[in-house]
Amino acid sequence: YQRRVHGVFMAELVVTFMFLFVVMASSINRSKLKQSPNGVESAIVTGFCAVAAIYSFADISGAHFNPAVTFATVVTRKTSIKKGLCYVAAQTLASILATLWIGFLFGFDDIKALNVMPAHEKGVKLFQAFLMETTLTFILCYVIFATAFDTVDTKNQVKTMKAQGLTVYKVSGSNKAGFAPLAIGFTLGFLTMIGGGVSGGAFNPARVFGPAFCTGEMFKTGNVWLYWVGDFAGAAAAGFAQHFFQTVKKFESQQVTASAVVGSFVPKELTRLKVPLPLPH
Repeated sequence: YQRRVHGVFMAELVVTFMFLFVVMASSINRSKLKQSPNGVESAIVTGFCAVAAIYSFADISGAHFNPAVTFATVVTRKTSIKKGLCYVAAQTLASILATLWIGFLFGFDDIKALNVMPAHEKGVKLFQAFLMETTLTFILCYVIFATAFDTVDTKNQVKTMKAQGLTVYKVSGSNKAGFAPLAIGFTLGFLTMIGGGVSGGAFNPARVFGPAFCTGEMFKTGNVWLYWVGDFAGAAAAGFAQHFFQTVKKFESQQVTASAVVGSFVPKELTRLKVPLPLPH
């Protein structure tokens, strides 16, 4: 069991390091070549790297490479609390190592440009940056849960809508999971082009933590918290939303009770707790 835990920890550390290194090195490389920022190029690099990383590590650690994704899997009971903490530790450590390695390769003076901060100079308020991060992370995590985790259906079904003359294919969960890396990569790509002018468009606390820690920015501005709290809030909301739809789909042929739906959200650790009842006097 310990070997399995160590292997998963190392896999999550490596995949997070690889993803963050590619994304951040791409930005530094454009600056070194004196090229203007290119949103399309950033989207392509981020999306392609995500697809490669997920296909390479999904069968080992799940390839979260994002503490917000891990948090969402914990609150929806797909990952234990202990394993979730292990994942977040690996991801934050990988973010520091990736930043330091980029500094070694490109020059430590250049890693200051990797800091992600709210666009205060453009009149952006802190709550706007917070809500932007929450929204972007919600979209990302919903796609992840809907494609990688939603495997309720076991058969392909074809439904013909005669009124409109259309044929609608109901994709099974197993088929969706096979295309999950592509869907997640595309989502990361188009999200990269959305939030930059407000929050910096991180939707990944690990992307923010490494540069902020290595440059000391997190101790100066104190804005790093919003990328943790905002991203975690969006991830949890997406996980609960998709989990709700998945639970309803499981019971669609049965009578759905409120207790059955609510009970599916209770963490496993809490269901095993035995609360002592007061003895009658």
